[in-house]
Amino acid sequence: MVRAQFGLSTLIILIAIIVTAAVAAGVIIYTASSLQSKALQTSAQAEQRITTGMQITQVFGYQYDPSSGQLNNYLQKITVLGPVVSLMPGSNPINFEYVSTLITDSNGDVYSYAPSQYEPTAIYGVLQGGSFIITGFMFDNQVNVQNVTIYNSQVCSTLNNFTNQYIYTNFTYVNGTLVSCTIGLNSSIIGYPLSINQVFQILQSMNEAGIQNPYAIIGLSISQESVYLTTGELYEIMYYLPSGLSVNENYNIQITPVNGYTSQYGGAIPAVLSQSVISLGGS
Repeated sequence: MVRAQFGLSTLIILIAIIVTAAVAAGVIIYTASSLQSKALQTSAQAEQRITTGMQITQVFGYQYDPSSGQLNNYLQKITVLGPVVSLMPGSNPINFEYVSTLITDSNGDVYSYAPSQYEPTAIYGVLQGGSFIITGFMFDNQVNVQNVTIYNSQVCSTLNNFTNQYIYTNFTYVNGTLVSCTIGLNSSIIGYPLSINQVFQILQSMNEAGIQNPYAIIGLSISQESVYLTTGELYEIMYYLPSGLSVNENYNIQITPVNGYTSQYGGAIPAVLSQSVISLGGS
């Protein structure tokens, strides 16, 4: 009887050891599989980050005078900076709504450009026969948005009561409390040929309406109007610089897609700006 009990106890211990070993093996296998999966995911993300990006092929500087609304050879200041971009070789298509840009200068000014989920910060258009055709705001993965209603009182409070031939804002109050606002492009400019001065006037108007650091995405050679930059396409991104870049001032442009490679270009503004449109170089 004692031997039987001893044998049963041994059997129970043996079974417990086997079960414990099986559980431990399962945990080890799961952990190894999880680590391998994470390693592969990290490797894929790293590879995507290295191969996804833009290249800056050319940079233009524009002497746009906000006081006259015209290009001015004698301004001696760059107020719109226009890098021309294409995809890096082998890069995946890039959604412009997931691209941020940082422009810094030797005076310590920092300009940050990025789409917002609340308000439009960019206009979209194409260059056709020397004229610019604006299709609308780039907003919510679309490039033909004519107006955006914002249901965020904090964002609305940053906008100004503004109306001109390009831009308008409206505000809605309930019992004296600001509840929403709308910013829109006048329909008279949508789809009609505009000059480069008019494009810059739109950016200036957006800034005066309260949009900080507005910019324009202009298709120079594209397959279709879209928020995506695809293989073979060429865009110019025109960044409005309210303070401007003076002669001899150093600047740096950083364009970064989400989970992508940062493209950089920098240099110095020439000592003499003899033309209203200046080529500042490129890769």
